[in-house]
Amino acid sequence: MHIAKWEWKKLLRDWKTRILALAFLLFFGSFSLLYQQQTVAFPQERMAQEYEDIHSLFNMLPQSAFTDDIGDEVYDLLAEQQMLYGLQLYILKKKLGNTVPNWEKILSNYLDNGTKIATNQSRLLELKEFDHFNFLRQYLPEEERITQELALYKYLEEHDLDIEWNSYSASNILLQEVNLIIGFSLFLFIALLGSDRFTKDQTKNWSISQGVPVTLRKQWHIRTFHTWVVVWSVSLIGLLISYLISLIQETSGSLLYPVMVYTSSGYKPIAIWQYTFLALGIAMLLSYFLLLLTIGLSWVFRTTYLTIILVLGVYFFPFIWNFIPSFSSWQPSLYLHLQSIFSGEMAMQLQMPGITFEKAWIGILLLILFVEVLFTFLFDQIQTQTLGLQRRISS
Repeated sequence: MHIAKWEWKKLLRDWKTRILALAFLLFFGSFSLLYQQQTVAFPQERMAQEYEDIHSLFNMLPQSAFTDDIGDEVYDLLAEQQMLYGLQLYILKKKLGNTVPNWEKILSNYLDNGTKIATNQSRLLELKEFDHFNFLRQYLPEEERITQELALYKYLEEHDLDIEWNSYSASNILLQEVNLIIGFSLFLFIALLGSDRFTKDQTKNWSISQGVPVTLRKQWHIRTFHTWVVVWSVSLIGLLISYLISLIQETSGSLLYPVMVYTSSGYKPIAIWQYTFLALGIAMLLSYFLLLLTIGLSWVFRTTYLTIILVLGVYFFPFIWNFIPSFSSWQPSLYLHLQSIFSGEMAMQLQMPGITFEKAWIGILLLILFVEVLFTFLFDQIQTQTLGLQRRISS
């Protein structure tokens, strides 16, 4: 108890800890302001582009392509698509939800239109006998993307939600910041904060480096937990401040709005609030592994910069599987990039459908177990001799 309190005081009184905590708190807390300075495509702009694409497609296809039965069906589908895109664009411009009040009999519901657009796209993908199918295919999304769109519209209808027209809404900014926190910034924060937790003791304090009065392993765990508390206190407070600022400056959006997440059964929509808790929960476990590794390395190496480089190098380690085939989706190092796991990017990139966030928990726990075994062995084997002092030998 006394050693834990002493370690906690040392951490909070350290000037580097205070500066880093304040810097990351300001960064996370002002994220909504920084995000609003970026140029982000709004749904209205994307819909306008799709409307222009379908209009251009009509002009580029020769009339002779629509003379037979298949061509006639393609023509009808493209004509309907152009009309539906125009309706969607008009509804988005009004910014009033899925319908325009008093125009419900003329303008169909946004979700119904979207479902019809996706269904038509799926049908166009089936018409491979069309003479200009390869050209037409360039303007159509992948089948997987169409499936996601249908799932999205179904979710919105079941939960009675309006389409989100504002890319700067508080809920969307929250989602973007969560993805930021669980990404490279997590590795950077931990590398900077934990890289010298043992380095100073190893060069200045003989009693601690010799495991007196408590074992190195216990000190390692105490310092890891304290640093973990600092990391997530700063991150969560900054996230909350940023969300409150965005609520004041922009539309609130909805925390029930869906996010497409890649699962063992394919893509599935879940609410933003569910994604937030799930992503941050796995990130907290990942951060514990990273802190165990970082603080352990700070004991092995006396060079703070080397520790930082090694920990940041861990972030780039999964890229090696782009060149070397991974033997299994249970490979723990595959689960270091959480956002790409949730989005399914990692699974698609490596052509391993088994890489899902459900396995991330197990993968990270295996990494923690590996680090525990590794540093327990190192603490017992590596002798520390500093400032000319020898390891104490019991009589």
